[in-house]
Amino acid sequence: MSEKNLSSETIFALFHRKDTVLIIEDDEINRGILGTFLQGKFNILEAENGKMGLDILDANYDKVSVILLDLLMPVMDGYEFLQKMGGDKRFDAIPVIILTSSTADPDQIRALKLGASDFISKPYNPYIITNRIEAMVRLRRSFNMLSAAAVDKLTGVYSSQFFFTYAEQILKSHLDAEYDFICTNIESFKVVNTRHGRKIGDRLLQEIASVFQSILQEHEICGRMNADRFAILLKHRARDVYKDIEDEIVKKLKTDTTNSLVIKFGIYENVKHEESTSLMYDNAMLALNSIAKQYGETICYFDKDLQKKAQDKQNIIDNMEEALATNEFVVFYQPKHGIKENKAMGAEALVRWNSKKFGFMSPGLFIPLFEQNGFIAKLDYYIWESVCKMLRERLDAGARVVPVSVNISRSDFDTADLDQKIIALADKYEVPHDLLHLELTESAYNDNPEQIRKIVESLHSAGFVIELDDFGTGYSSLSVLTKMSFDILKLDMSLIREIKNPTGRNILSCIVDMAHRLNMKTVAEGCEDKETADVLGELGCTFIQGYFYSKPLPPNEFFEYIEIHG
Repeated sequence: MSEKNLSSETIFALFHRKDTVLIIEDDEINRGILGTFLQGKFNILEAENGKMGLDILDANYDKVSVILLDLLMPVMDGYEFLQKMGGDKRFDAIPVIILTSSTADPDQIRALKLGASDFISKPYNPYIITNRIEAMVRLRRSFNMLSAAAVDKLTGVYSSQFFFTYAEQILKSHLDAEYDFICTNIESFKVVNTRHGRKIGDRLLQEIASVFQSILQEHEICGRMNADRFAILLKHRARDVYKDIEDEIVKKLKTDTTNSLVIKFGIYENVKHEESTSLMYDNAMLALNSIAKQYGETICYFDKDLQKKAQDKQNIIDNMEEALATNEFVVFYQPKHGIKENKAMGAEALVRWNSKKFGFMSPGLFIPLFEQNGFIAKLDYYIWESVCKMLRERLDAGARVVPVSVNISRSDFDTADLDQKIIALADKYEVPHDLLHLELTESAYNDNPEQIRKIVESLHSAGFVIELDDFGTGYSSLSVLTKMSFDILKLDMSLIREIKNPTGRNILSCIVDMAHRLNMKTVAEGCEDKETADVLGELGCTFIQGYFYSKPLPPNEFFEYIEIHG
């Protein structure tokens, strides 16, 4: 079979017609005898020499199931016919049965070397001829069924299963060649089907597959992995060539309805032939995924740094459940300083991972990953419970307590009866609800606003203090303030950094004034110096949180802090 794919339409059409036999024989009487034997069971095509047979085959190669070939003919004999037929990959799957009166081994060996499949001796036995041809037809049909399964019906490239099989065969057969493994996908492709319909989406996939097929050389293949993702095995190209390929596809994609679509490439260069193709795919996909949702980044090459990052991520995933069960996650507390009171008036709970295997880890290494895989919901509950335990212990000891803010992540809202679980948790430890502040980002609200609004309003009615976190990051909007009840507005540190800029200071002043008008308190995050703290006080900010007062502290140090600054 050619490594450039047969059309699926051609393959399936073969099953819906009578099989065709091409008889190439210079003796008219012998052609007539053969035609009489086969008439009714097969369609018959006839040629009186090899040259005429090649012409007929060229015009009907997708119809011919078996060729009956005489070796000794004028103009072009059977040997030359076999040689020329073998040079055209379109004919690879068509079996040839030699018609011969010779029993000489050298003649038969020569024909076999040139691609013949079987022999029929003269004079002809109709039973033997019919059964030999039917056996060859069954073989051809089996091949066609395999080919049909190998082809993706929509795009004409290989299906994912057969792509990996053929890729392995190519790599094992061409150990001296350097190959690249490429994975591609279209960002936000689902939007095309949703907005413009599946026909437009299918047409785009066909055009992309067409571009990929057009660049394939000998012993190179392309496969469709799933909806909009393709994999390609190419002989190694220079990097600027891949940029040219990307540009060509982008031109194909630029229509009135799809102008904003972006195609991205993950490329694993100079693969190791002894590696599995599944590993090559994983490496190319690792490069591809590393630039997902990154504006302007369209091609990424796999390297050891990516591999290390992937291994680090996998280590985190492999150990997260055990770490939670053995209390490796530790809650730190960053104090909130009341400006008017000039003392610690609250704190935010922040998690750290003190891993037995990997040492102390910053949340920036594991929180984004947990948000992606959903484990953040378990970790959040662990933090909530840790805070409730701490508050209960402090209350029982008669020690000073301050309200503690905990985060509610997007994934938490997928939990059934989230509001009731938080209420039950606080009540289990008999923690007054107003001591537990719940921080919600506006971006989380946008995922399912009506469901989230109901949950938050339920918690608010139960006495919990609700904070809108990260206000000013670009996600938050004024509209969310009109739809939900918040007690505290947390000003993101990106706003605080601009406080020494007159424009930035004016913006902060307006936000603080607006919050006061809406009966909301304000928390300024990221305050690192006295000058900033003084300005925030002048603007009327309620609380300050930042390294100027204190970094996040482990429990014992936090308890000492609030006793000293209380």
